[in-house]
Amino acid sequence: MRVSAKTIQILLTIIATILAIAALKATSAITIPLAFAFFIAVLVHPLQRWLNRHVPHWLSLVIVMLVLAGVVGLAIGALLLSAEIVEPKAPQYLDRLQQMFQNAMAWAKQRGLPVEQLSSQDSQGQLTNEAIGGLKFLWDGLSLFILIISLLVLLLLEVGQYREKIERSLASKTSAKVVNAVARMSDKLRSYLLIQSFTCVLTGILTGLWCWMLGVDFAVVWGLVAFVLNYIPTLGSIVAVLPPTLLALIFQGIGRGVATLVGLAVIQVILGNFVDPRLQGRTLKLSPFVALLSIVFWGWVWGIPGALLGIPMTMSLIVFSQEFKSTRAIALLFGDTDDPELKKKLK
Repeated sequence: MRVSAKTIQILLTIIATILAIAALKATSAITIPLAFAFFIAVLVHPLQRWLNRHVPHWLSLVIVMLVLAGVVGLAIGALLLSAEIVEPKAPQYLDRLQQMFQNAMAWAKQRGLPVEQLSSQDSQGQLTNEAIGGLKFLWDGLSLFILIISLLVLLLLEVGQYREKIERSLASKTSAKVVNAVARMSDKLRSYLLIQSFTCVLTGILTGLWCWMLGVDFAVVWGLVAFVLNYIPTLGSIVAVLPPTLLALIFQGIGRGVATLVGLAVIQVILGNFVDPRLQGRTLKLSPFVALLSIVFWGWVWGIPGALLGIPMTMSLIVFSQEFKSTRAIALLFGDTDDPELKKKLK
């Protein structure tokens, strides 16, 4: 039986894709911070380029890093503010939850349901393991942050030379396509983040106001949570609705819980299906299904960081796929057929 060259090419492509995914998973310790550093460099490059025209190169790099430090500082400040808001009522809620747990255990015992009892030693051991796990998580997060900053500084030092390096290392036609793809991807990513930030701020404000109007505790915290989670399309908006709804349902009754759920769901639906698409226009060229699929896929490859990078990674792959004839079918499959750039390439 003779196998055609096209079949062999398809099989080799599938094998290469599987090996590339396996390599990304195996090298996540370096590829995750490298991806974060790359996308951050793309976002801040216009600021650095403008500063380079007015101040020395080293000073522009310092200013850019100070701006990024300010953004990180605002995020840490928001976390500290949330902790200060929650702290006074935390013991009260913990006591209430413990009482509810004990009532549920008693109810299960009365009906002969199997209930697992934890001894004090087991509880202490569990708390110790959780504390160790929490410290490990913090250490991993700190290590990731330091590596991202280190790679980012190195990228920003050389970002102005990338065009020359690409032109020297690749053939003229290929280098032009790569440079064009990087430029288009950068513009799309910046537009996406700017509009996404606006809708996230609007979602956070409306969520906080609605919770405050209903008397749901920690309204400011739920607004901050909605703001952060809505950076993750589709999945984040669903998760953002659950905590305030459960809090209102458990501690303030069914009526308040239903009102919280309905109000927050309406906010998410209006902003997610009407406001955001109108603002985004056809910037991303991703359907909701592909957006959700990209979050799930990159989350499987890289965990939580992959879920955060899912949309930019998929968008970047589609943009690069449009530039080369051999991969244009991927752009057609996952992109938008109404994209004028793709239509031009297909002609």
